[in-house]
Amino acid sequence: MFLEPAHPYMRIWIVCALALGLQFPGYTKEDSIRTFRAVDPIQLDKKVPHGFGQVFVDAARKNNIDPLILAAISAHESGAWKSKAARVKHNWMGLMARGKAKHFATPNDSIYYAADLLNRAPFKGRNTLSGIASVYCASNPASWKKEVLRWCRQLEPHDTRRNIATGATY
Repeated sequence: MFLEPAHPYMRIWIVCALALGLQFPGYTKEDSIRTFRAVDPIQLDKKVPHGFGQVFVDAARKNNIDPLILAAISAHESGAWKSKAARVKHNWMGLMARGKAKHFATPNDSIYYAADLLNRAPFKGRNTLSGIASVYCASNPASWKKEVLRWCRQLEPHDTRRNIATGATY
């Protein structure tokens, strides 16, 4: 339901602003996570554990996912790659099996598994960060999404900063 602006000139201002391409958080739709975005793996490697910038980009490309979203989920779920599950079980993506952290042979396996999983049930058909948040963290999806977006901003190269939720470059 559209709410009427409090002031009659507000509608005119909003229409003009939208016509000029200005973005309003309440008037934009969230970007799909299922669009691979070219990210320089060398630049990403400066912000993730050494050698893994290319892994995040390759896993994302193979599964048509935004590599910054994939890396941000990893950073958040692994406590900046320092959690016990990340160190001992090579589980960089916060994946669970039977109530326990899933074990992987290598961190690469964890990253590729999660990228592939994002294209299968229960994530299939959930194309936005909000959509996958309700599955990835059913107990508090809004907080999970907020933290993943915070990590996206930290991981994104400064020359290509954009609003992950709206796609606007800044």
